[in-house]
Amino acid sequence: MGYDIYIQTADGRRADGEENYFRFELIARIRALGTMRNFGMLAELPYPAIPLLSAYGLTEGDLKAGVRHALDKANLVAEYRSAYRAVMDAAEPEPTGIPTYKLAYNDGALVTVAEITAALAAYEAHPNIDVSEMPLGDPIWPHWIAFLRRAKEHGGLRAH
Repeated sequence: MGYDIYIQTADGRRADGEENYFRFELIARIRALGTMRNFGMLAELPYPAIPLLSAYGLTEGDLKAGVRHALDKANLVAEYRSAYRAVMDAAEPEPTGIPTYKLAYNDGALVTVAEITAALAAYEAHPNIDVSEMPLGDPIWPHWIAFLRRAKEHGGLRAH
C-alpha cells in the first residue's frame, strides 16, 4: 500500500511532470511522519468532520467512476463532492505546521503553501537539521524535503 502525493498549481490543478509526484510506501510514510514530528513540522489537529453521504441521499456506489445519474442525483453528487472538497481544502488561518491527518490518510487533503511554509520553517530552525540530510540517514528524507520545498513554490500538495 502506498500514498501518492501530487503538487498542485496555484489554480488547484495537478502540476504536470514526474518531479511533481512523490510516492510513499507505508513504512516510509510512517518513518517520515515520525521524523517530521521530531522536527516540529506537524500540527496535531483532529480529523475534520466529513459530510455524510446519507445527508445528500447518496451511497458510496453513487460516487463510483462511470456511474450515470439522472440530473437531480447528478446535482446531489456534485453538491456532495463540493462539500467534501471544502472540508479537505480547509486550513487554519495561521498554521504552525502540516496537520498530521493530511499526510496520514489518502483522502485528497490539500496541504497548503502556508502549512508547508510553517513546517519548513520549523525544520530549518531546528539545531539538528545538518544531520537529517546526511547520506547515512533515511534515504527518502532529502527527497521528501526537496519535494516539500518544490510544493511550497507552487500551490501546495494533495495526498491520495
